[in-house]
Amino acid sequence: MESTTIISPRTMRETARGIALTSIYDEMLSRRELSVTGDVNSAMAFDVCQQLLQLEHEDPSAEITLYVSTPGGDVSAGLAIVDTMCTISCPVRTVCLDMAASMGAIIFVSGDRREMFPNAELMIHDPLIQNVSGSALSVQETSRRLMGLRRTLSQILADRSGLSVKRVQSLTARDTFLTAERACELGFADAIVEPRKVA
Repeated sequence: MESTTIISPRTMRETARGIALTSIYDEMLSRRELSVTGDVNSAMAFDVCQQLLQLEHEDPSAEITLYVSTPGGDVSAGLAIVDTMCTISCPVRTVCLDMAASMGAIIFVSGDRREMFPNAELMIHDPLIQNVSGSALSVQETSRRLMGLRRTLSQILADRSGLSVKRVQSLTARDTFLTAERACELGFADAIVEPRKVA
């Protein structure tokens, strides 16, 4: 999976000491808005979890908005974000901007209120084996762990959509791409963000 570097845009803000340049992500944080962008990995997940916990500390009942745009990545890191979302007291609204794939889809569907932009997509599939080598026993252990992760992820998708685990696993047996409309029909999303009316 290719690594992507996210450049933080900056905005100007007038302060008592003059004009200051601040990160757009700091501005978003002050509005209780977070982003899951790029590959899901342990460093990114740690940052997102810390931000969720900080916002809960600041106001345990106010909604947090989590914008999701990711091809997925490390399952353990993604589950850390999901667990934090589901254990804090604040409701978490997730918004899919363009594509929430693989672990990104799991994060998206775990929101309390889930919205997709009109042209956004979800992609769901079973967890993948990568770089398998070693003895027969180590490969067997890797397979056992992978099947456990499959059950965990299938259960999350089933719980959040209302579909049966069997139906979910029939969808995740291959790469399944879902438009915003189809995701809503299947229960993986709640609403589509209405586009602005063109005059």
